[in-house]
Amino acid sequence: MLKKLYHYIAGSDQSYGFEHRIYNLTSFVLVVFCIQGTLINYLLGLDMATVWLAMVGTVIAFMLFYISRVKGKFSPALIIVFSIAVIIILGTLHFYNGASAGPTIYLLIMVLNIFLLIASPRLQLFIYGLFGSTILGMLVLEYFSPQWVVPYTSSSQRLADHITVLVYSLFFTMIVIRLFRLSYDREKKILWQKKIELEEAYRETTKKNIHIESLIRELHHRVKNNLQVVSGLLSLQSNRLEDEKARQAMDEGRNRVDAMALIHQKLYMDDELAAVDINDYLENLSSSLATSFGYKASSVITMVQMVRTKMDIDKAIPIGLIVNELITNSYKHAFTEAKDPQIHIKLVETAAGLVLNISDNGAGLDNGETKSASFGMKLVHTLITQLDATMQVNVNNGTQYIITLKA
Repeated sequence: MLKKLYHYIAGSDQSYGFEHRIYNLTSFVLVVFCIQGTLINYLLGLDMATVWLAMVGTVIAFMLFYISRVKGKFSPALIIVFSIAVIIILGTLHFYNGASAGPTIYLLIMVLNIFLLIASPRLQLFIYGLFGSTILGMLVLEYFSPQWVVPYTSSSQRLADHITVLVYSLFFTMIVIRLFRLSYDREKKILWQKKIELEEAYRETTKKNIHIESLIRELHHRVKNNLQVVSGLLSLQSNRLEDEKARQAMDEGRNRVDAMALIHQKLYMDDELAAVDINDYLENLSSSLATSFGYKASSVITMVQMVRTKMDIDKAIPIGLIVNELITNSYKHAFTEAKDPQIHIKLVETAAGLVLNISDNGAGLDNGETKSASFGMKLVHTLITQLDATMQVNVNNGTQYIITLKA
């Protein structure tokens, strides 16, 4: 019954916010209090000005209740209007109701606390200053103009007035604090339920992520194994070929497959499933190629200067294949007469993008060879186009390839 009455007066939780409901309740209670004040002030024989002020307060409080509860409007402007109306009525009533001997100041403080509950932080300062300056002004006026004060006619009249205001204040304060506590408990319960739901969702998401990661690792593992099988088949086929050029082409194809297999091996062994450490990858790839051509792994020097050496596989695989082709060219053609063959691989991150520099100290290539129609160089140019990159070839005491990838 009481809950229905409260919802009828203040509004439902679904339709009105907490501050709006407190505003509705405050304006309604002030309507009741002003009606009660009109009757009690008249019955106690207080000055008729108190009766008329209570009647004016009834009208204003009812209008504000109608706008807020019936029309559903609530804004800082309404709080300010309500505050000013309370200050004008109670400030005037103060002098007709015994001044500091009466309960008016306590009513102002009570209403101030209610407004502070429903006002925004910026508006709170304004309301606090408004009420504080009003109370201070009332006391100053009372001190310098005591003739303005209409005293109580008897101590019993004063006592009855105090008792009435005390009962009203206690009742109203109890209701507001109770509502505030219920609202706090309800919000706390909702937050707790959401916390539990989020934790459960997080656990489920973590499980799914772990499962997805395991599937991706397994996929990379299987791709690597399949590529190794292909590499093995190419190696077997190469051993059966008698034509040297055919065997050489088969071995080059196997090296390309191995370059891609190495990427997938790094992916399933690393923490990141979509990126590889390009420095580690290039070192392993170049060492493997050097060994396959009968050179020492130390004949290739790799240097990577990047803020973050992790590289997405969409970029790492083409770069790996380009390095594979150009190193293969060096080992096949450049070192026929070199006593101390060396290849330098340098990957540098600049403001313009990535610069891949591959150079050797071999015999060098002429212009016709740099534009060779071989499958390897065609593949290099195709990969450079895929990366939206450019390539510059310098021949001076060896061959240098400078490949620039845009940022």
